[in-house]
Amino acid sequence: MNPFCRLISGCTACVFLLTAALFGGCGGDRGPPRVVVSGVVTYGGKPIAEGAIRFMPVDSSPVPMAGALIVDGRYKVDRNGGVPVGTHKIEIEAFRGIPDPNKPGSRLVSPRGRDEFEQYIPEKYNARTQLEITIQPGSRKITKNFDLTP
Repeated sequence: MNPFCRLISGCTACVFLLTAALFGGCGGDRGPPRVVVSGVVTYGGKPIAEGAIRFMPVDSSPVPMAGALIVDGRYKVDRNGGVPVGTHKIEIEAFRGIPDPNKPGSRLVSPRGRDEFEQYIPEKYNARTQLEITIQPGSRKITKNFDLTP
């Protein structure tokens, strides 16, 4: 390799390393502070066996949605640090197997062999929710229980 090519190759490597050093720490903002939210969800006084809970930001800010599964009535939103601070609408869905009318005590099964499920709580808790929570900056872990009525 001639000396000129070695010089160009060395300069290219230096520029690459300098660029990597300058921008390596620029992963961007991690977003708003978040808070872990957990609790119990009941419907008609009984824990929801299987479901989901979502915290949807009410303003037009680019704050992401947060959510978790509900299992045996309990949920815990802790992924990525939890629910972003701010005001959120809360959507709750609950699922149960659809009884097979031809086989008492068993569930309907899809053609693929999977149990069929239905979302059984009213839209006032999901598609048309009025549930809301405000997560204040500086909050620590929050416990928020929901006793939903038919």
